[in-house]
Amino acid sequence: MRVQDIIDKRRRLWEERHDLDYDKAYIRAAARKILSSPELVAEVQSKPYLLIESTFYIVNKERATVPFFFNEVQRDFIRKLETLGTSKPFFILKSRQQGFTSLITAIQLSYAIVRKNFAGFTMADRSDNTRAIFNDKARVVYDRLPDELKPTEKFNSMNELFFSRLNSSWRIATATDQVGRSRTLNFVHFSEAAFYECSLAELQKGIGEAITAGAIQVYETTAHGFNEAKDLWDSGSCHNCFYEWWRTSEYRSTEYQYLETTDAWLIERIELLKELGLDREQITWYCKKYDGYLDKNTIKQEYPITPTEAFISSGDSVFDMESLNNQIARAQALQGGRKGFFTYKKEAVPVENSEGKTEDFEWKITDIRFVESRDGYITIHEEPRVKRDARGNITGKAPYAIGGDTAGTGEDYFTAKVICNLDGKTVATLRKQRIDEDLYAEQLYCLGKYYHDALIGIETNYSRQPTRVLQAKYFYPNLYLRERLDRMTDEIEKVYGFETTPKTKPIIISELVKLMRDDPTNEVDVDTLKEMTTFVKKENGKQEAIDGYHDDLVMALAIAHFISKRQTHEWLNSTAEEADFIAENFQNDEEGGNSDYMVWEDF
Repeated sequence: MRVQDIIDKRRRLWEERHDLDYDKAYIRAAARKILSSPELVAEVQSKPYLLIESTFYIVNKERATVPFFFNEVQRDFIRKLETLGTSKPFFILKSRQQGFTSLITAIQLSYAIVRKNFAGFTMADRSDNTRAIFNDKARVVYDRLPDELKPTEKFNSMNELFFSRLNSSWRIATATDQVGRSRTLNFVHFSEAAFYECSLAELQKGIGEAITAGAIQVYETTAHGFNEAKDLWDSGSCHNCFYEWWRTSEYRSTEYQYLETTDAWLIERIELLKELGLDREQITWYCKKYDGYLDKNTIKQEYPITPTEAFISSGDSVFDMESLNNQIARAQALQGGRKGFFTYKKEAVPVENSEGKTEDFEWKITDIRFVESRDGYITIHEEPRVKRDARGNITGKAPYAIGGDTAGTGEDYFTAKVICNLDGKTVATLRKQRIDEDLYAEQLYCLGKYYHDALIGIETNYSRQPTRVLQAKYFYPNLYLRERLDRMTDEIEKVYGFETTPKTKPIIISELVKLMRDDPTNEVDVDTLKEMTTFVKKENGKQEAIDGYHDDLVMALAIAHFISKRQTHEWLNSTAEEADFIAENFQNDEEGGNSDYMVWEDF
């Protein structure tokens, strides 16, 4: 017999009888069975939370005492705890009333009653929540345990359970900068962490020394704006766990009259929820909840459909947040593209003079292949499009444009966005924080070749080196050229690459804003969409990312869409004999670049 067998039998009997007295008799027998079996004791000591479903009670939302059986999201978190371990903290971003505070409190209580020298600690956001968690989530659960499972209590205060024989405890306090100091802690629960009045960073410093190696740490909260909790979520230092509201099974309603609405936002949201696969009763529940709020925006924070929607942006957002949040939900529901990078060979071909002596070398990149890798920094969202005849021969190829943004200073990223000129859809994304500039250029060379010799335009504000590598070393056949005025000679010169200036940036951003407003579904990369949510117009008039965030993908995408206007938006004819269709469809000058120029002085 396993503890899970005891749980399964308890669940079956409860579903058959719904008899609380019978269940109490059952869990007393279960407690005796567990304690009398060395195998079951060992299993519970290894996974103390097995006691929750086998012997714990909880007071449900209807204020009825019922067995503590896990719901879907609680069970999912237990699975993550078992599989991911304690190498990083967990960050649970949740909707309202999904049962995580009850679960985490019960887990700590189970550890405290079966393990020696255990010290668990919960920090609540407010004093009234501190009292509520202790009384409603811990004290009530402990009092209803079978006597056989209750360790000897040394003392039981208003905020701590201490078991002297085991030297184990669980304590709760309101979050302050000094809380938790001078203690040794094996489990720390940051309840509603986004709502702490003290600095989360200072709190971490204070309690950090008290947390033992291998301790379980859980940040659990609903969102509350772009604050330190949002920074922690974005930092990658936690196992991020987002739980959509519809994963809670009781969030359903048959009051279908709430579906009859003239609210434009709600109508659009209903259609999106249908796309995401929600059924009529779930959508009805959501509409009823929405109807009950005076401030309709509340539902986005209390019952979000994406993490981005949960965190409400501060500042004057440049892009439309509603369409972005909806598209993020769609993009996350799609199957991910192929992730990897390009491998290739570099050949140095000797260049001989008239006497047959080698004067120089001409570099070529050959044997280009895309290799899939979990650690890859290029995502192929869509393969290059071609048209074929009845025999399978290629008769047409789609034209593409690539915008690139090099890492400037600090922690910026090297990025590139590939779009299809036929419809403006993003088909590939490159994003890597640290890479040598020449290697970045070589990946763009491969990316351009992969997408039918795509037109490439790289921002040159911080460095012209990637553009020089493509143009002078590898003679890439389709580079973006612009014209600029040489102020020394007063002559027009042709320059490779894209320069972002106070004149050009508002133009390319405004065009991207319009494109995203007209059809946000063309962007399928979640990281790019998330960057747009933090791209704002600041008080100084600049359009850029909120401090601490990035806009490298946004800029690469804006450049890609802008330079795409320099070439055709129709299918490119192709014949079986063509080795390369670029020469047929682009008028290249003697330097190998595109001859459509943009004179920025016109703006």
